[in-house]
Amino acid sequence: MNDKASVMEGRPTGRVEADSADDGNAGTVPGARSADAAVDDALRFWQQMSLAAVPDGVPEPRRIELPEELHGALALLEASAEGSLHGGPSAPSAGALYPYETYVVTNGARGPRVFSVDVTRRACRLLHEGEQVSDALNRGGLALPTPDGFLVLIAVRPWMSIRKYDDRGYLYAQLDAAHLGTHLLCLAGRSHRRAQWLTRAATGRLGSLLRLSEHHVVPHSVLLVADRIDAGQPSVSAWTCTDWRGVPPVPRAGNGSEERCWRGLLPRLQSPPDHSAEPVLRPLLGGGEALPSGSGALADLAALRRSARDFGDAELPLPSLREALSALGTALDTDLPASGGFGATLVARRVTGLAPGAYPVLGGGEIAAEPTATAHATAEDIVRICMGQEQLRDTCAAVVFHARHQDIFRRGMRGVDEALLRSGALAHLVYLGATATGTAVTTIGGFDAGRWHSLAGLADEDEVLYVTMLGTPGTSTVKIDRLQPAHAHGQR
Repeated sequence: MNDKASVMEGRPTGRVEADSADDGNAGTVPGARSADAAVDDALRFWQQMSLAAVPDGVPEPRRIELPEELHGALALLEASAEGSLHGGPSAPSAGALYPYETYVVTNGARGPRVFSVDVTRRACRLLHEGEQVSDALNRGGLALPTPDGFLVLIAVRPWMSIRKYDDRGYLYAQLDAAHLGTHLLCLAGRSHRRAQWLTRAATGRLGSLLRLSEHHVVPHSVLLVADRIDAGQPSVSAWTCTDWRGVPPVPRAGNGSEERCWRGLLPRLQSPPDHSAEPVLRPLLGGGEALPSGSGALADLAALRRSARDFGDAELPLPSLREALSALGTALDTDLPASGGFGATLVARRVTGLAPGAYPVLGGGEIAAEPTATAHATAEDIVRICMGQEQLRDTCAAVVFHARHQDIFRRGMRGVDEALLRSGALAHLVYLGATATGTAVTTIGGFDAGRWHSLAGLADEDEVLYVTMLGTPGTSTVKIDRLQPAHAHGQR
């Protein structure tokens, strides 16, 4: 029995008579409908809200033994959840929505395979194996992983953020995926000799094989991991695996809210590149002296990282700020191109030993000796330009990530996505650097970009992308952005 069809199609509904006790406004009040039209609308909407169970006789997934070649990837994902309060990856996410999915490609005794992986539920699904997987990789210039290696595909589901934050949720989803990618890259660099982040991978064929577009999901990036270091790794005994090959997909609503949102996004989304680029080990901020890639110190801090709920009223010591920002000099093995137009500016408010003002942040995370602007933001100013986020009132300093307008938009949405990825990756490094010093830190995507542009003393051609806030630890027990309303957008 198909319950959804039974609402109107599989079960005759008969003629529903309109309620004759009308208020007399039909046809006179703007937007009012006739009684018959209202009945039809209610029936149609009722059908749209209904759910359909899988029909009898449809093949069901079967439990299988956890494949040996999957253990390395699951150990990395298990490590990514250390310190998590919800069981999933311990990475920042706007509104704690985690609007992404992860897939793992392996190449074990039975050849190439691709699995969907749910970290929170410790569950993976075998989706495809064999020639179709190798063909999808080869056509994009992605080499098959080594027997002890694997690929992790991060894919973004924009609706998960857009449903709370409206169109700006797309920005949050991209930033969240960048935080996850940086988180996994640092951890993989600790456990493997080769860990590379392919942010411009040719994932078109792989995405088609996984039918991502049908599920309103878009490929974001690929993590390539190989040559494991012989060291202890987290247990994967809690994980389960099921074989989903041959199981038909669950029918989706033809015109639901997510589908309508996806149709609006499609004209703006651009296809992945035809060929993957080669990664290069370098800092993402450009210039300056690079620290070792994925340094053990940063990776070890991942489980301790927390987003501040609020800030205390004490000033932030300059040495702590310098040490936190030094993480920006960490070299990451990625295929992101050099970007001379991308930058970071420190807006100092209450930093011991540093006059209030805007200071360019150099490539190694060093703070410029002289400010480029001296405008001072009061506590009330901070709350106002952060869209009423009262918990940010006592911010001591902010790192504003920005890029030249032309560099962002000349390649359409691909340029936008790349700028957001670089911003999210660098903000994640600041998170880890701040954790090392006990500095309270959080990031915000809900802000008045024009006001931050002025505070940071940026050139007219610069566009503000993301802001990281730093201060001393506060006392609040509530993380405001986890609440249902989008407080970062002024909702109450």
